[in-house]
Amino acid sequence: MVYQLESPDITTIIDYCEDLLKDEKIEVYDFGKIKDLVLHIYVDEDFESESIEYRIFTFRCGELVDKTEEIYVDKLENELERINSYEDFGLL
Repeated sequence: MVYQLESPDITTIIDYCEDLLKDEKIEVYDFGKIKDLVLHIYVDEDFESESIEYRIFTFRCGELVDKTEEIYVDKLENELERINSYEDFGLL
């Protein structure tokens, strides 16, 4: 299943992530300072039930501009804030 969120706040994204199952993902539209980012958030395929990890792929204008792997729920807010603020985007 794919959950699609449009212009959510970071708390809403985290709430959805906490309920994500292994075969599900979240697509977040209109994210970032000027609402020009699309996020694809997955539960890491190799997660163990007690330590869920996430992967976040960030797109702008259809191009992958950042990817983050092995993010634990306690660091998820920090990563979403970084992406929202356009900090440290890697050139992929």
